[in-house]
Amino acid sequence: LRGRRDGFAEAAATLTPYLPVGPIHGDALPRNVHVGPDGPVLVDLETFSADFREHDLVVMALSLDRYGLPAEAYDTFTAAYGWDVREWPGTPVLRGARETASCAWVAQHAPANPKALDEFRRRVASLREDDPEVRWHPF
Repeated sequence: LRGRRDGFAEAAATLTPYLPVGPIHGDALPRNVHVGPDGPVLVDLETFSADFREHDLVVMALSLDRYGLPAEAYDTFTAAYGWDVREWPGTPVLRGARETASCAWVAQHAPANPKALDEFRRRVASLREDDPEVRWHPF
């Protein structure tokens, strides 16, 4: 994971964004948007920053590829947004960085949680085997 992290950090430094750099959530998943009577409210803001806005869009693409977001939901999202981040040549770099971070996050829970350990092993194996279609699961 350290080698992947370092490689993706180096590659990310060479990327040219498609979108203007700006505020990003950092964990832009539907569960982190609560819609109330006054409109949407973002929660889980510990990774909020200013960076490539493509970061948040890659999270949605990973939701499709790794976590089972229905294709129709992803298509609806990209139609509303007006662009699919998978068209951008930098997507594999940001995707790889996000997958690596996700594995590291699960690793923190593995020593005390057998389900997390199983999930960590599944994720690392899928990265080692370069298999982007292996479904990842919450634990």
